[in-house]
Amino acid sequence: MLIKLLKYDLKYMIKNMSIFYILGLFFSVTSRILFSIDQSAIVNILGHISVGCMFSMIANILINTIMRSWVRFRNSVYKDEAYLTHTLPVTKNDIYKSKFFQALIFFIISFIVIVSCLFITYYTEDRWILLVDYINTVTTGLNFNTSLFIISMLFIVFLEVFNAIQSGFLGIILGHRRNNNKVGFSVLFGFGAYLLSQSIVVLLVFIAGLFDSSVMDLFNNNALFNANAYKTLIILAIGLYMLMIGLMSIICRIIFNKGVNIE
Repeated sequence: MLIKLLKYDLKYMIKNMSIFYILGLFFSVTSRILFSIDQSAIVNILGHISVGCMFSMIANILINTIMRSWVRFRNSVYKDEAYLTHTLPVTKNDIYKSKFFQALIFFIISFIVIVSCLFITYYTEDRWILLVDYINTVTTGLNFNTSLFIISMLFIVFLEVFNAIQSGFLGIILGHRRNNNKVGFSVLFGFGAYLLSQSIVVLLVFIAGLFDSSVMDLFNNNALFNANAYKTLIILAIGLYMLMIGLMSIICRIIFNKGVNIE
């Protein structure tokens, strides 16, 4: 039954997100074409308009993926659609898991589309070499594969934003346990959960610094930290964000299973 729930959630997201994916890729291709031909005044203007549209679609993809995940969660669990959702022969754990995996799947798709749009628009061998040289300058002495470093940074950004989506889910669950001002409390609790999770990550990094002086240097001075600190921080950030997402998912399910007040 979880698969069936997930299927309907994915259909909802496809319906609302596909236009942004198509337009984002379309404008990235047109930008690439326009910038690759002789730069007359009109072509240059059209190229910059196309790039502006591409970045607009990227912003829409990111914002709508987050907002639609929250809207879908609220509508299917607490609004009119919830009367059908809660009569299905499924557990509350399955309902939450469906929303969790729907958000995860579409955020992965959205993240891939965003990176693809930027890649299509801007990639050239010279620009890649310039980016690699810049990263190597920033991470002098890191002895870390540049491609792996870029992927690690993108993965950390992915986890941080998905952590915000999870915080929103927790905020909605907590907010809708109130008798009034449910939307306002949902925003308040969600924002509070996000700040708390970020604070916990920083605190755990600080605790790790008690056992690793190179990490503690981040808190003690403004000096550039060494290669070990880079690697340790990357590993810590990835591990801690995954831990926070997992723990928040468990907390959401525990509170969700205590009952739902349908509006």
